[in-house]
Amino acid sequence: MKKGHLAWPVVLLAVLLASCSRYDLYDWIVEYERDQAGLRQAYVELEGLTIAYLHDDEASPQRTLLMVHGFGGNKDNWTRMAAQLPDDYRLLIPDLPGHGDSSIASPAAYTVEAQAATLVAFLDRLGVERVDMAGNSMGGGIAVYFASRYPERVNSIALFDPAGSDRYPSQLDDALARGENPLVVSESGDLDQLLDFVMEKRPFLPWPLTSVMEEKAMARKSVNEEIFDAILSSGEQLSLEHILPTIKDPTLIVWGRQDRVLAPENARVFAEGIPDTRVELLEGVGHVPMVEVPARSAQLWHDFLQRLPEAEVGASAQSPTTP
Repeated sequence: MKKGHLAWPVVLLAVLLASCSRYDLYDWIVEYERDQAGLRQAYVELEGLTIAYLHDDEASPQRTLLMVHGFGGNKDNWTRMAAQLPDDYRLLIPDLPGHGDSSIASPAAYTVEAQAATLVAFLDRLGVERVDMAGNSMGGGIAVYFASRYPERVNSIALFDPAGSDRYPSQLDDALARGENPLVVSESGDLDQLLDFVMEKRPFLPWPLTSVMEEKAMARKSVNEEIFDAILSSGEQLSLEHILPTIKDPTLIVWGRQDRVLAPENARVFAEGIPDTRVELLEGVGHVPMVEVPARSAQLWHDFLQRLPEAEVGASAQSPTTP
């Protein structure tokens, strides 16, 4: 497993003694977590878009893993889980357009179809032919669409509380029907409510991290609303039940039983629709297992991957553009 070098108290003490601003503290904490996972940030240019991503330095990987975050999230949603994965996997963790450190784009770039096409261009730019793919929430829906639309690029998919079925409604559906969207941060205090809504097991997040996260989310309110509207406008692209039988890749479905964003009963919809599936329902876990229980999530994915035939890894990556 990837291992960091310092414990949280040591890092926080060192940063506090440096008399840094909250934003400096935020940057230190984010970089520390990436270091724990052996990850570095890089950028690629794709037809006018700058895509930021995290990657490790595995030169001859057993498998290349592509990890796709959900709405309002970013590449660092996977960092703690990535720290628990074996070193012989190559990790690629991008920020989707409009998220994290990637470019803000036009609304047309935020549909499920467009996001999947961006991921194809991202892999092409890095010279990667095939991946084992994971996605959470919106990213899970994108992974399903990607596997159906581009089957030659996928060895397997892992779906962590994926979007794509509304057969069983959720608490989020009830909120949206009332004209509320708990996933969009509008004012002070909203982030705390969002974290409580999304997660059943809230992990330790140092105060500088949550403080700056809330300010960043408030500054992106209009962009997040635009992205959410574009996702909803994807229509059949996001209602995926009709394409599930076309997916021939082995599929792992991991769902938190206490998910308030997407009802866990929808796991059976994916399991019934995709021919080759394994389902894991996690008690006491909400919408983001890779954040709430990163070690358990990593172990489930690793065990699943180890049962598969030898992967087609694809071509070696081109050198990334580092900051």
